[in-house]
Amino acid sequence: MENMFRKIVLVSLVCCCVYDFRVFSRCVNSPHFVSPWTEVEAQTQKSSVTLEHECGEFPAKVELQIRPSSGNWTNFYFPGIGSSQRDDDINRTYGGIVYKYNKDEVILFIPKAKDGYPSGTIIYTGGSSWRGPVFQNARRASVRALVWCPSDFPDPTYESNWISLSNSVSGSFLEIAHNQGTIPDLVTVQIQQSGTEWLSDGIGSMTALGPNTSSWGGVIYGYNTSHVRIWAPSSKNGKLFSADDGWGSAKESWSRGLIKIKAWRITNMFTLTYALNQNSKSQISLNTTYNQATDILIVRIKADTGYNSGFMFPASGAVQNDETVSSFGGVVYSASSDTLRIWTPVSPGPGYLLYISNEWGNTLYPQTSTTATLMVHVWKSTTCSIPTTLVPKITKTTPPVQSTADPNSSKRQSSKEDKDSLSSKAPIVVPTVIGGFGLLLLIAGLIIARVLWKRKSKNRVEEEKQEQQ
Repeated sequence: MENMFRKIVLVSLVCCCVYDFRVFSRCVNSPHFVSPWTEVEAQTQKSSVTLEHECGEFPAKVELQIRPSSGNWTNFYFPGIGSSQRDDDINRTYGGIVYKYNKDEVILFIPKAKDGYPSGTIIYTGGSSWRGPVFQNARRASVRALVWCPSDFPDPTYESNWISLSNSVSGSFLEIAHNQGTIPDLVTVQIQQSGTEWLSDGIGSMTALGPNTSSWGGVIYGYNTSHVRIWAPSSKNGKLFSADDGWGSAKESWSRGLIKIKAWRITNMFTLTYALNQNSKSQISLNTTYNQATDILIVRIKADTGYNSGFMFPASGAVQNDETVSSFGGVVYSASSDTLRIWTPVSPGPGYLLYISNEWGNTLYPQTSTTATLMVHVWKSTTCSIPTTLVPKITKTTPPVQSTADPNSSKRQSSKEDKDSLSSKAPIVVPTVIGGFGLLLLIAGLIIARVLWKRKSKNRVEEEKQEQQ
């Protein structure tokens, strides 16, 4: 009976500990898949690369790392791009590798002229309209993909449903409450092509748009302590995803789709904050060691002014348009194991650190930022811990705001959602109730074991008395 008592206690403790770890853990594992380095070259017959990641489900995160094939900077990696914003219609340089993915594969799109100018390259940090530590323009490079499956990540503290989005005027802007009460450490916006299982990732700013016949696209997103804002192109010329002319023979463009938002809190994370302006340094130390094969580097730009003040936007991996007249925006970065390089538009000039024009999101919340704050996070992998001071908030999806009004009316709707979220504190109650139920199970198990042990002891005493008689 004592052995049974010990077993019940042990099983109860293990079950409760496993439950607590699942609910409260905020650690991340190494990527499930890291592809070998693949040599690629722009303007050749091989304009796409397919890699099998073997998740068997939609990945939690996909990351491309692009490095020069030769030279002094092969240890600095640029990220991939969620959608192209250029085609080959104008004779100006553009760069980057665009990607999409599904449950089994990642497909990379390499610049290749279709019926226009062969001006696309792979690594490009801009011309006279951009400033940075070095100038890079490379048609040849090496690329690899890192893929984290859902099981490699902790449970998100917020996850939306799949929500409709299109490049129509009325369907091109969303504002969705995540109810975290603080800025999430990581937010992903995945765009699913209608009728398929192909996904792309959101972007953080827009470049100058070409002629009316040009192909461009992308879904811009930003987030603050309470909401995620989504901007899609609000004209038929712009798409949710584009890898059309100038990206080989793929002719990829999506006008309609679904989006899913996920947000995480991170335990083992290093943070660096840096003011961005015309005089800021373009090469800075990370003050930590970033393992490029296992860790996650998150680079975001925080708007300090304008309609989107306080919102975070992801930085980019290549200059997509090197204009000297038309407005454009973005911050490009590359990173080594200990250093971050950034390229920003020259100011004064037509470029901005963050730029969202009236061509996006039905003209709601446009943005032109010449100053901002750079936020750098290194998410260390394979070092897991159970926090004791923070209860993650498990939130249900708030219906999206599909706005056609002015920014002020959308703000009033956001304010109403904030009041609703403040009036309901269910996010904290849910894990507390479930955790309390687990504790009750443990106590009940202990009581039952104790009763059985006492009954067995009583029976043994009675048997001994009978033997003595």
